[in-house]
Amino acid sequence: MIAQADTLFKSGCMVCGSDLVVKARAEKVKCHFCGEVYLTEVTCVNGHYVCDKCHTSDSVRLITTICRESREKDAAILMQIIRSHKAFPVHGPEHHILVPSVILAALRNNGVDVTDEQIITAIQRGSAVPGGSCGFMGVCGAVTGAGIAYSLLTGASPYEAATRQAVQKVTAAVLSEIASYSAARCCQRDSWITLKKVSELLEKELGLKMVVSPIRCRQYRLNKECIHEKCPLWDQGNTYTGNPDKTWSLCPVCLARIPARRVREGQKVFLRKTCKEHGTFETIIWRGYYSFDDWTGNQNIPFDRVPQCPDNCGLCDDHLQKTCCVLLNVTDNCNLNCSFCLANQQNGSGDPSFNEICESLNKLIVKGKSLVQLSGGEPTTREDLPAIVHAARKSGARYVQLNTNGLRLGYDLEYVRKLADAGLSFVFMQFDGTDDHINQELRNRPLLEIKKRAIENCASFNLGITLVPTLVRRVNTTNIGDIIRFAVQSSPAVRGVHFQPVSFFGRVPRLPSDDDRFTLDELVYEIYSQTGGKINPANLIPSRCDHPLCGFHGDFVIDSNHELFPLQERGSGIDNGCWDPGSAERNREFVARRWQRSPEGTGRDDHSTGDLHDMEYFLSRVRTHGFTLTAMAFQDAGNIDLARLQHCSFHVFDKGRMVPFCAYYLNNWPGITGRTCP
Repeated sequence: MIAQADTLFKSGCMVCGSDLVVKARAEKVKCHFCGEVYLTEVTCVNGHYVCDKCHTSDSVRLITTICRESREKDAAILMQIIRSHKAFPVHGPEHHILVPSVILAALRNNGVDVTDEQIITAIQRGSAVPGGSCGFMGVCGAVTGAGIAYSLLTGASPYEAATRQAVQKVTAAVLSEIASYSAARCCQRDSWITLKKVSELLEKELGLKMVVSPIRCRQYRLNKECIHEKCPLWDQGNTYTGNPDKTWSLCPVCLARIPARRVREGQKVFLRKTCKEHGTFETIIWRGYYSFDDWTGNQNIPFDRVPQCPDNCGLCDDHLQKTCCVLLNVTDNCNLNCSFCLANQQNGSGDPSFNEICESLNKLIVKGKSLVQLSGGEPTTREDLPAIVHAARKSGARYVQLNTNGLRLGYDLEYVRKLADAGLSFVFMQFDGTDDHINQELRNRPLLEIKKRAIENCASFNLGITLVPTLVRRVNTTNIGDIIRFAVQSSPAVRGVHFQPVSFFGRVPRLPSDDDRFTLDELVYEIYSQTGGKINPANLIPSRCDHPLCGFHGDFVIDSNHELFPLQERGSGIDNGCWDPGSAERNREFVARRWQRSPEGTGRDDHSTGDLHDMEYFLSRVRTHGFTLTAMAFQDAGNIDLARLQHCSFHVFDKGRMVPFCAYYLNNWPGITGRTCP
């Protein structure tokens, strides 16, 4: 193909960051920094041009200093130390200087006789190789850099046949390796390929050993011409010793089903996926406070075919877990207007009739087993909610739970009485923090006092309450310890705290960056840290009913000094760790026993003392002062993992079907774009 017109490329101007244009004809352009005029084909779309001398000025000093002073023996690590500096661009002629300097410095650090003068000479020669030589001259500058280093090691010159031939064989071999990839320039990729190939040739031809370790690319976000899986760096360092890393996800823009991988950077784990139409997306799923493999165990979905999730959710034959809890929406209306609302509540829509709800209850309830959650919207906007609770009980529901913001429970004592009389088992109440600035930020009004009254009112009728904070970074993630202390002090009325790190579906004020994500392991750490180490991470058990990345549970009893005494420990054999479908039923019984108030309980703590090692007192105290710390990390379009979805036991009843919660509420993010796919 013969280029006839200007061509636009996507990575990026050193001055303004905008796209580059390769012009059909060279033009005279001033360097943005030094003002000298050059003949060039390349500017950015805004007309900026940076000459090679200005482009490399800061980098030359950086390379010179590090290569002369560093004792790093691994050439790849030395290269990345230099490239990680903020003064070093992602692409550019700096790499023509970098490669020979790194080769010589790494060899010297491995005992080869290399002088400072040779490194300085390599820098001078590399500085003469123009930017864009890979396309404009047919030879990559990194390859030329390899030739520079080999020439200095062997004393090659244009006038001596054997050494001239030897250095040309080296550059030919390296250039052939780089040319085997159909790819636009990527200076990191081509520099690493050069180092790797040169290390082989040095050992073969000269008997010199130079270590070049694998590296994991983290710059692909910045390289819009990235070739992704075709790149030799794409999978470098991503091999798991435990769980397989392949899974399936959805494109956050079009929700198409696409392959995904769990990839590591040190202890951190990311979910990476590529949609052919909308690009590549990566989301952090584990920050590395604790071992990912230890947390997830040896489980992984054995995908032997492309999963049908979430198209056939209902539940389909591929689903691996029974229903533990089933959620029934009884209204879309609400008496709050929250900044974050997973249901994306809209007032004014018509509620389902009482008869329609009763019909749904009769379909979804398995007599004597089902745990039904009544949700919305805000269910307490319905006057007939007590009748709905009674109908659920009459249909055979073993437990009936109310999901609520607590407003009406705080001001309408008679309404609470009716709910209790109807057979309500326990209450899940939104509780985002112990300071009203948190409520103002998340719920747009102060709510702390009315929530306290709701707790008191429920205690009057022996209704157990679990507090449910939505955790949003920079809003209430530093309030976790205070929430737990408040809950413990409010026992036995409050039976636990159920943390929900914010997920970005429904109504949210913005779409997330990785910095907005609050991961499950981070939550475990903050619980430990903000309680002064009183809650050991080992007492918080990964879910074995749902996927381990979906949540955890911790089972405790509160002693007479309002301290939490753990009832289980990870790895102890009593951590309720079970992956078979029957674990949903066991989990249902576990949470119901802990969240429901014992008939022996009262609205106030009796401050009774005793020895928790005395079995009779211990069992009595567990019944009256049992306490749970649990969490559920819902999935959104950015981090949805179909392996997790297939293990979901929390289902929404919709039009006769049981739909996994995260599949039901999932919505796309039409306003975002991934990196351009090759």
